[in-house]
Amino acid sequence: HLNAVEVSELQRHARFMVIPSEWYENNPLSVIESECAGTPVLGANIGGIPELISSKCGETFPMGNAVALKQAIERMMHRDYDYAQIAHDALQRYSAQSHFQKLLPLYFPNH
Repeated sequence: HLNAVEVSELQRHARFMVIPSEWYENNPLSVIESECAGTPVLGANIGGIPELISSKCGETFPMGNAVALKQAIERMMHRDYDYAQIAHDALQRYSAQSHFQKLLPLYFPNH
């Protein structure tokens, strides 16, 4: 068991995060937290995971396909990522201000 500080530290020093989910989670915080820490993500293409991962911050693989997962891990092990840029982009994308700006036209379309 790791506390929140230890998990955060582990994420910041990981080459990338693997999320082999088989659950249809809509907005997985594990992806968001990893990206905000500057950690690329390799995630199963299920639920909301593919919507959160761009080619600059990782990739997806077909859920349940061990061969595809292995190949994606090998690709990501040999790829260079701009960890600082991943963190910067994620912190901007998932900020409260960014979320508010996206919601505003939904509630006030003529504003």
